[in-house]
Amino acid sequence: MILYRNCPICGSNSLKGYAIDTYRKGPHISRVQCLNCELVFANPMADSQELADYYTNYYDKDHYEAFDYKNLIMSHFQRIAGLREEEIKKEAKFLTRLESGAKFLDVGCGLGLGLAYANQLKCELYATEFDAGALEFVKSNFPVETFQGDIWEAKYSDSFFDFIHISHVIEHVLDPKAYIEEMKRIVKPGGYIAIGTPNMSSNLYRFHRWSKMIKMNVPDVIDGLEHTFIFPKKLLRNICEEQELNIDDHYTHNLGEKFSNLVRYKMPVSKKLNRLIQNVFQVNQWIVCRK
Repeated sequence: MILYRNCPICGSNSLKGYAIDTYRKGPHISRVQCLNCELVFANPMADSQELADYYTNYYDKDHYEAFDYKNLIMSHFQRIAGLREEEIKKEAKFLTRLESGAKFLDVGCGLGLGLAYANQLKCELYATEFDAGALEFVKSNFPVETFQGDIWEAKYSDSFFDFIHISHVIEHVLDPKAYIEEMKRIVKPGGYIAIGTPNMSSNLYRFHRWSKMIKMNVPDVIDGLEHTFIFPKKLLRNICEEQELNIDDHYTHNLGEKFSNLVRYKMPVSKKLNRLIQNVFQVNQWIVCRK
């Protein structure tokens, strides 16, 4: 475990306890907040080996198993295969700048939803991921060149990609600044980096926290216990601008859960209700940067 006395983003030592969760399974149990930059992060934080162990067969365990996630993803693949370019860019706003035939890198590709969109646009596909099972899954569905491990271990050439997509990954890593710096190195001048991650600025986080405190309860962790960093919208923008990236778009959105999916998930009604509530709030954010 890694214990932080200073904020890993801004270096401030003004930290306060934020939330704790000892009931659910996950690599972290407690979070603190930096009073300077408002970052919320796991502290103590699982180290690289602990996280690597946790992400082994990640999509075959816990809540992903309850979602029947692989079959859900396959149904998305079939649907996306019938979409036109304008329909894809309306549905996936973060891909508005993606051009047909571009060199497309999906960082932490998971089961390949981003790759499905890019493949439909006839892009040249590349992907990184820690979970070997996930990589086998995407290779069985798409013509993609894959790498297992961190992005810098892949040693991609300078200015190699036209578009880099990283969806709900930056909040899991140990050094998000290093990830953004490496993505900037390997994207072409004029190329794009699209980063999707939870939005710490969402009113849902505030309402949940205050509801616990009014009841004299210690706030618990409302999102995934595997998250190492939760970024307020302003902070994520500042980090990208520090790398001299131009911000083309930055927006928030809800969970986008369909009621029909919720009905068939194999999980308690209380968890289904929690996901339904997340549809009301802007719990996620996308920032699209241009080099």
